[in-house]
Amino acid sequence: MAWSMAMGEGAEAPVVQPKVMLKVVGALESSGVDELTSGEHQEGGVRTTYHLKEARYLGTLSWKDETVVLVTAFYIRSRNHGSDVPPARGHFSLVCLDAAASKVVAYTRQELADYQLDGEVLKLDSATIIDFGNHDELTRYRGYLVDGALLPYPFKDRITEADWESGAFKKRP
Repeated sequence: MAWSMAMGEGAEAPVVQPKVMLKVVGALESSGVDELTSGEHQEGGVRTTYHLKEARYLGTLSWKDETVVLVTAFYIRSRNHGSDVPPARGHFSLVCLDAAASKVVAYTRQELADYQLDGEVLKLDSATIIDFGNHDELTRYRGYLVDGALLPYPFKDRITEADWESGAFKKRP
């Protein structure tokens, strides 16, 4: 029987850092990625804020000697000051962070969904959304396709554009 070096564990699994959500919020806010960072904006002379409403820890994924933390993040815009009109519905992202949950390594914008991690498979209800056990060459280059968007491959053995074009990844052991 072949032994897989890939593993995934849901949110109930033991964590190295029990304050993982504090680290996740810090990593999102310090990411430098506009859609993952709360902020203030002026729209038509009106001040609005855009902020993290909810983050959910889904679990960890391990491949070779590397672990990534998988979370979802939901952002909304505040309603305009003095207005009773609710803001736009916001947006939702699926995010991979490093093992310490201190740095964003990959993300993709998604529709709001109640994802769960079952081993190394991301599910929505009983439907498989992503099999993180897939580490074939195309996935390592392109990433994981999820609902029409790509989640960049989050592990260090990703294939760069230059390696893909040159075929250099085929020469490595």
